[in-house]
Amino acid sequence: MSGKISLILILGFSTIFTFYGLRMLESKNSSANNFYFYYNKSQANYSAISGIYLALTNINKISSSWEPSNPTFIGNARVYINLTFPSVGILRIRSIANFNGITDTVIVIAKQKSFSSYGNYYQQFNNVWAATADTFDGAFHTNDYVQCYGNPVFLGKVTTAKGIKLWDNKSFPEFHQGWKLESADPVQFDTSAMRLAAYSNGKVFTDTTKNNRDTNLKLTFLSDGNVKYQWKIGTGAWSPEVTTALSSLSPNGLIMVQKGNVYVQGNLNGQATIVATHKGSSSAGIVYIEKSITYAENPNINPNSDDFLGIVAERRVEIPFDNSRGDIDIHASIFSVAGGITVANYQNYSSAYKMNILGSVSGLKVEPTAKYVYNSTLKRYVPTNGYSYIQKYDRRFDLQAPPFFPKLKVFTPLSWYQGQVIIPNFE
Repeated sequence: MSGKISLILILGFSTIFTFYGLRMLESKNSSANNFYFYYNKSQANYSAISGIYLALTNINKISSSWEPSNPTFIGNARVYINLTFPSVGILRIRSIANFNGITDTVIVIAKQKSFSSYGNYYQQFNNVWAATADTFDGAFHTNDYVQCYGNPVFLGKVTTAKGIKLWDNKSFPEFHQGWKLESADPVQFDTSAMRLAAYSNGKVFTDTTKNNRDTNLKLTFLSDGNVKYQWKIGTGAWSPEVTTALSSLSPNGLIMVQKGNVYVQGNLNGQATIVATHKGSSSAGIVYIEKSITYAENPNINPNSDDFLGIVAERRVEIPFDNSRGDIDIHASIFSVAGGITVANYQNYSSAYKMNILGSVSGLKVEPTAKYVYNSTLKRYVPTNGYSYIQKYDRRFDLQAPPFFPKLKVFTPLSWYQGQVIIPNFE
């Protein structure tokens, strides 16, 4: 009897072990399948991300008109890249990768950063130095050394392609948010897009006589939304002054002078970008700020102000010499292709004044604006003639910009979207 019981027990245990052994084997196979799936899924995801970086590298470093060759093989993955431009300066990249039958999708929205989003952006310093009483706000970048004479103040983050250079051992610049090295990105300017926008729904002033003469324009913005303007061609007389609504003069806000100069001042109510191009003329491509140019609603007082001004000069932006002017206020984002902000004859001013900038300045180089001496009592360099550069960055430019304001060449990712993959049931 006991032998039968033992046999039954043995058979029972064998059945149980066989059952659980099969279950363990099934579990092992399921684990292996899950491992293979997640491995393939991860490889597909990494390959799709690589496709995004491949597209950004080619567009930013090789050619803005680069087109992908589909499919592109990244390792053992087959990757399909699609590029679309929903609007000017916006790029959407879709990268779809297939690895061992598993597909993953990554979509990136990238944007060309506007130069207005920098407090200051310069290609070079040359022999000019940021000096005592100069205050720079917002992000500051130069593709050169940041050259400091005395005690200039940098309120925002500073990036430089070469480092910091001091005039002497009496120079102690203040970097409130520190500084770091960052790769250079040349200041580039393409007038074709602006010209197209100006002719399509903006306003263009040019030589209507077809004699290839320079054209000059005077603009005085008014706080009621109107603008007064007059122009002249070559050495001819100025036209009668016209007063009209800014929105009527230029519906899209872009006002361009082809091969000429602009003289601007006033109190802007609205949005505008002024452009002066030179087209080979040595006397053209300059924007002159003769007197203060300000917003009707100061964003320092009303952050919801919708007044925006862009000033774009293919040669330089200049403050003409006027010893009776005193301090000058400039509310604008400035882009100076071949220079910076020039203060004409700054050393001939009888005193030191303030150039108060609310906005941003980008250009080829930093320009001298004042004369300095060392004050042994204060133990620092102080301005004696000309204009100290006192800038406050307009925080609205973090997200907004004046109409058609120049942008950096490179596209920077703003947001990433990754596709959902359905996990199969391996039970």
